[in-house]
Amino acid sequence: MEGRAIVPRKQQRFNVIAAKVIPFGPSKQEAFSQQLLQACISAGWSFNSITDSEVQKLFHDYIPGTTIPTRQALSGKILHAEVTRVEGEIKHTLCQGAYSVLSGDGWRDLAKIHQIAFTHTMERWVTGRHMFCTFTIHRQKKDGSTVFELMEEEYHYIKDVLLLTMIGACGDAGGDEKRGRFLFLQKYPWMLVMDCWSHQVRIIYILV
Repeated sequence: MEGRAIVPRKQQRFNVIAAKVIPFGPSKQEAFSQQLLQACISAGWSFNSITDSEVQKLFHDYIPGTTIPTRQALSGKILHAEVTRVEGEIKHTLCQGAYSVLSGDGWRDLAKIHQIAFTHTMERWVTGRHMFCTFTIHRQKKDGSTVFELMEEEYHYIKDVLLLTMIGACGDAGGDEKRGRFLFLQKYPWMLVMDCWSHQVRIIYILV
């Protein structure tokens, strides 16, 4: 008896009813946490937003393989690891001893707490895009002495950690910051210390 020929049929559709979620590997999870940190900082998101139920649902539904870091991890070990990575990148990208100028400014946040921030400009490259150092003034008075202490802390950071040569400092002409730069110039008289003309031109524009 002759067998009947079997003609294979082409499957038209394939439905997945359920699939096992494959967790991210260590390197992929680290890269995800790093990018999440950068997104939070770039967009100005609060680290507390990670704990929001809708944000959690977004990640669980559309990126099921990842582990969502806590706000403590984002502002702690993940942030510290990113700072270490960027510091190493700066050291390898720029020549040791490259000239650097410190720029500073101060303001009050929404809670009326004083903030002072610094950026480091070197060889037409602003490291503040990656290393934006901000100090919160809680208990101490925001005066010239406080600004001087923070400037000196940044000076040693530039010299001892980034291995750069700081040659000057600038900032707005407010009384506290101007006094801080004056004290800094007294201790380091070889520095180029000046007012920030971006602030001055903006003030002139507002007055006019």
